[in-house]
Formats: sequence, structure tokens, C-alpha cells
Amino acid sequence: MTKILNRIKIDKIGYGGVGLARMSDGKRILIKWGALPGSIVDLKIVKQRKDYVEAHITRVQELDPKIVDGKIFCPHFFSLLSSNEENTKPRKIGCWGCKWQMLSYGNQLKLKEDIVNDAFTKIKRKLPDLQVLTIIGSPQEKNYRNKIEFSFGKYITNILKDWNVETLKDEKKKELNVLSDRSVGFHKQGEFSKIIDIDNCGLISDEANAIFQHIKGLCTTSGLPVHDQMTHQGFFRHLVIREGTNTQQFLINLAVADNDLTGEKIQKWDTLLETFKQDVFLKEKITSFVITYNNSLADVVKSEECRTVTFRGEWSIYEALKFQVSPDSKIENREEDWTITATFRVSPFSFFQTNTLWAQQLFTQAMKMVGNIEGTILDLYCGTGTIGISFLKVGKGNKLVGIEIVEEAIRDAWYNAKINGVENKVTFLANPAEKAFTKTPEIRNKLNNLGLVIIDPPRDGLHKNVVEMICDIKKESDFKLLYISCNPVTMVRDIELLVAWGFTIKEIQPVDMFPQTHHIECIWVLT
Repeated sequence: MTKILNRIKIDKIGYGGVGLARMSDGKRILIKWGALPGSIVDLKIVKQRKDYVEAHITRVQELDPKIVDGKIFCPHFFSLLSSNEENTKPRKIGCWGCKWQMLSYGNQLKLKEDIVNDAFTKIKRKLPDLQVLTIIGSPQEKNYRNKIEFSFGKYITNILKDWNVETLKDEKKKELNVLSDRSVGFHKQGEFSKIIDIDNCGLISDEANAIFQHIKGLCTTSGLPVHDQMTHQGFFRHLVIREGTNTQQFLINLAVADNDLTGEKIQKWDTLLETFKQDVFLKEKITSFVITYNNSLADVVKSEECRTVTFRGEWSIYEALKFQVSPDSKIENREEDWTITATFRVSPFSFFQTNTLWAQQLFTQAMKMVGNIEGTILDLYCGTGTIGISFLKVGKGNKLVGIEIVEEAIRDAWYNAKINGVENKVTFLANPAEKAFTKTPEIRNKLNNLGLVIIDPPRDGLHKNVVEMICDIKKESDFKLLYISCNPVTMVRDIELLVAWGFTIKEIQPVDMFPQTHHIECIWVLT
């Protein structure tokens, strides 16, 4: 039997935005789905563990006014707060993406800083002098994302239960059902097969929203069916929009399933393609328009499982990162205002930092923390070479060796090195970081004058082989280690491992790349 807990106070927030509380017997409760510290909530236990239970919030009874002091800016925001007047109005049920928009930005930053400090509690005795610096906020609190992926799908009458649908007239019910049968938006939290219909998203730019609304309108009125997550039938699957924040370029990737495109559907698709081609708005706004034919069962857009063609314009767009350099710098190709610009190709499936303006600040802060760098830079999770090439452009290091598991990213890295004029200073290899030396042992010969190792690993942190490899290199070279982390839990684990091998660390710099969410990044340098 499902157990309900009433009026439980959330004590604090941990990594991943998980709320932490205790039952009357002292047993820990881990709370998902929109937890905020100081809130009084009703819970449904979903998993029983030996030392704790996992629960979902069913209703928020009270919020702490000292913490929850922000203004809701998104028309799709949804909370479970019983006293929230906004939830008594007919509105589209929320996508749950920006769970922290009820908090002022100052309180968001404080919570994230607290999460980092809490993560270090268990190793404070081992590292009493370690200092967590004041978090650096994002230049933008909204409209900061340069990439977004919308899904097409169906989400019919059950989304209307919170709207008091029984009181609506039959005509209104029919209208709502028709609209929801053509949903374009985000997956409903906890019910992946259902799509929340979105009119706009407050995390992307006004220009990106205008493009989304325009293409959404053309697709949903074309007569072609949207994809059904349960039956795996339907045509429209995803719409990906990528923006060059500093270049004002836009890339559109429309993913469709054409395995049952026959008869009348072919005619409708041809008509829509011609509309896309002749559309004046799209001609003015879009640099790159590609179409991905994806007939796989997986609800993701992966290049290796699809066929992607350039429909109009270029295959890719470009983004630029700008860095200030000192007036006494001898770096060539600087601009009159002492700015260095690094340019990067952004193709349909390549990775690029999601918040462009903050990527500039993140890299700038990292450059300050590492100080002067001579010799070679080794980047063990280099992606498309963004951070390593940026370091070379501002005079940090004179050679770059990049390791990355994704071959497509390595191809982009080579291209990015060429357009930035550093192709003669780089070596990129497609290998897993943990096997970099065993698969290509000759790489050690390129690290004789190693000055900096950069690691920006996935959320799982460092593989044990990577830790051993770094520490083995440390015996031969006196280099600095720059670690950029998106997970405070694995960050603390990796710090403990590296310090045990003889590295030293003085400070951690938390940074916020994703306002309105629980996500947090940290930068630290070991010597």
C-alpha cells in the first residue's frame, strides 16, 4: 500500500535538487520533483530502502517566504502549492523544467553555494584549509540557452483534470482535446510518453522562440501526424534549435519518421517542404536547416542512428567566444579593445556549451585560476576542442593534445583548430580518456613539456584509470590540473583521490551556468 506522509518539512536541498527531510522516527527522506528548503509538503513514498525512503511531493502546503521570493515568469510553470492562485486558473500544465523560478536569483545562488559546501562536509577534516569561494552568477537569468530540443507527441484529456474540466462546455473540451493531440514541447515529468505543449520557453532568446512558434505552426497545421511514444507511429518527432549567441546564426534540425510515409502523407510532406523553402520568415532567420530521418525506437536524436540531410543553407553554424587580454599582451590578432575572439563550428549533433555568455566567463575564470602556462596542454575530455583552443588563442600554452571518445567531435575539433589558426599546434585523438595511453602509447612523447591538464568529465566524474594515469604523469612533469565539474558529489570523491596521490588544492570556485535550475558547475586547480 502506498504510504502518504503529511506536513513534512524539507530541511535542505542536496545535489540534483533533491530535498532532504526526516520522518518522525528519524529515517531519512529523499524528495524529488520541485523540493524547496523550508517548505511544508505532503509526500507519497515511492521506494522503501533500509536507511531511507524516496518520495514525491503530492502537495505543497507552505513555502518559506524568506526563500521563495521570486516571480514566476513562465506561462507553463506549474507547482503543487495548494494556495497558489495561479494554479486555480485554466492553464497548460507545467513542464517542470525551471523548478527554481519561484526563488529570487540571489536565493538560487545561495542554495547552490550551500549544496557545494555540504558536499565537502565529509572531507573538511582532511582539508581544513580548503575554501569554497563565493559563487559567480550568470550574466543572464533568463533567455540564456543556445540550444533547445522540443518533442512532438500526444497528451490528451488527463492533462485537463487540474483545470476543473467537468465545468467546461462540450465545445471547449473538444477544442482542448484537438489542441493537445498536436503537442510540441517537453516530456512530462514522470510520464515520458506524454508531451507538455509549449508556446514559448523563457530559457531561450526571443528570436529562438519566434522561430519555434513559426515552425510549430507550420508543422501542426500540415495534416501530418505527430509521433506517438506508445505506438511508435506518427511523423513529426523532434525540433532542435541551435543559436550562435554572438553570431546571430540559427540552425534548425527537424527530426521525422518516414517509415510509413505513403500516399496522401507524401503529398502533405512535399507541400510542407515547399512551404519551408518559400517561407520569407525562415529565409531571413535561418542559416542552416537540416532534416533528420529517424525511424529508431529510441526517443533521442543520434547521428549514428539516423540519416540527416541539408535541406536549406549550410550544414552548420558558427559561434564566437570573446576574451579580454591585458593591454601589455603580445598576442597577435587581438582587436582594438584588447579582445581575442575564438570561433567554433556548431554542427547539428556537435556539443557546445549551452550558455554562450557564461562559457566566456567560465573559461575566463579558469584562465585566471591557472595563471601563466608554458608548454603543452593536455585536454582529456576535449569535445570539439573549445576550451583548449581558447587557451591557445589567449597565449596559455603553446601546444594542445586533445582526447575525446566521440569521433565526430574530433573532426569538429580539427576544423575548429584550423579556422582559429592553431592547426599546427594541436593533436586530437579519438579515444576514451581512460584508455588514452594504452591505445596510443606514443602520445606520451608529446607530453615532455606538460604545463596543464584540463579535465571536464561527465557527471560520473573520473574513471579510476584516468586518476592513475594523471598521477603517473605527475611523477614526470610538474603540471597544473584544471578540473571543471558539474557534479559536486563526484567532484569531492575525485578531490579525495587526487589529494591522496599528492596533489594539493586551495580553493573551489562554484559558478552558475543554468539559472532557474538546480544545476551547478565548479572550477578548481590542483598542483
